[in-house]
Amino acid sequence: MKYMDMGMSPYKDTKKAKRKKLIKFGTSAFLVGVVLYAGYLFYWPISQLISEIISHPGIVFSLIRDPNAELSSSNGRTNVLLLGIDKRAAAPYSYRDSTGAVQKNGFLTDTIIVLSVGKETKDAVMISIPRDTWVNIPGWENVSASSGKINSVYSLGNTQDYPGGGLSLAKEVVSSRLGIPIHYAVRIDFEGFKKTVDTLGGIEVDVERAFDDYRYPIDGKENEVCVDKLSSCRYTYVHFDKGSQTMDGEKALQFVRSRTGTNGEGSDFARAVRQQKVLAAARSKALSLGNLLSPTKISSLLKEFGESVETDFNLTAYPAAFNLLKEVDVNSAKKLVLDSSKDGLLYTPDPSQYGGAFVLLPKDNSWDRIKEEVDRLLFPKIENSQ
Repeated sequence: MKYMDMGMSPYKDTKKAKRKKLIKFGTSAFLVGVVLYAGYLFYWPISQLISEIISHPGIVFSLIRDPNAELSSSNGRTNVLLLGIDKRAAAPYSYRDSTGAVQKNGFLTDTIIVLSVGKETKDAVMISIPRDTWVNIPGWENVSASSGKINSVYSLGNTQDYPGGGLSLAKEVVSSRLGIPIHYAVRIDFEGFKKTVDTLGGIEVDVERAFDDYRYPIDGKENEVCVDKLSSCRYTYVHFDKGSQTMDGEKALQFVRSRTGTNGEGSDFARAVRQQKVLAAARSKALSLGNLLSPTKISSLLKEFGESVETDFNLTAYPAAFNLLKEVDVNSAKKLVLDSSKDGLLYTPDPSQYGGAFVLLPKDNSWDRIKEEVDRLLFPKIENSQ
């Protein structure tokens, strides 16, 4: 005779055990996923940074030299010199030294902007200096003159063994002209700028007025010999509509490089204003939440910066710089573009006095008025209290 156990079925026990194992496995998998994502989010960018440090040992020396560095400043302001070069636009320029021999030099600086940020006031001031501005160049002993256009300073510092190189010489020259200390300098190649904008997913730029440029240089054909003067073999056409628009890297680069635009956009001074706009837009996008939390974009930006950027900025001061820049509204920054307009602070002398070259000098041949204007912008409360 067979008996049937009326208690708990062994099949039910097996089913319950399997369910417990499944729950345990799912919980473990979830926890492992969280740990892996945390590692992905935090370790990967750090590993990329370490890789860049290995590739650029100069960074390591800055860490050893000043391991507890804070953000440098003077009178409550930190001033950063931003330099842009375009290696694609033309071959390195050359000059004749004091013996008459032709010396090849580095690439000319296409963009020169000083960004000043108040540590307590959280305000920003951007000052653009035209590349054709004529300045005294200290340490230029091997050249027939001790003066030249400011766009040659960075390259001369690198090629003439100036202490600290091109960044150091550029900082000294700009500081002496504007009458303010320059604490840091950053040089970026425009090709790297284009890649960076693409990595950010584009930037939002407000185009003040529509314009056309029928002579925008085609990359790689800047020195092309055309069939005739009317040929456009070296140029292409670009157009910008008025209003806010999203620009990818190529469009943003066209916006800041264009020099022959219509509707008042064909001067270096108008171009300087556009460069300031793009700088503010790139800062806003780089500090947006999506980009800060994306390990892929952080890694890509580190890679692009490692390839395209030179700076004397101490990495140990990065957290302070990041927090300060995050709190500053660059879009409402006060802006100054040195120009030769009727109310401007520069003028154009007779080219014959400078070998036929187009140059710019401060009015009255003195930088005092420019220094006063810079001081007024940086320290308005001091002026108002007098």
